[in-house]
Amino acid sequence: KYGIQYLLRQRMDFLFVLSNSTRIVIEVDGKQHYSDDNISSPKKYAEMVSLDRDLKLLGYEVYRFGGYELTESNEKIIIDFFDKLFKKHGIVK
Repeated sequence: KYGIQYLLRQRMDFLFVLSNSTRIVIEVDGKQHYSDDNISSPKKYAEMVSLDRDLKLLGYEVYRFGGYELTESNEKIIIDFFDKLFKKHGIVK
């Protein structure tokens, strides 16, 4: 189930590989990630979080954002997140 073939099937929005081999995945979720025809889909959501668990078991850090969070009015949320992420990994901003 795991390994390079598994990873090749995965689609990540952003992947950061730090010098110490830490792998960080940033996912941006629009409604297509959790709904079918604008109706929430527990099945789609379950598939998404199952893939997150698999990535975490492979050693990836996975962080998800809802698409709405990336609007200009929510800029502080993104800045705060990256400040914390950079601090956690000793990255100078």
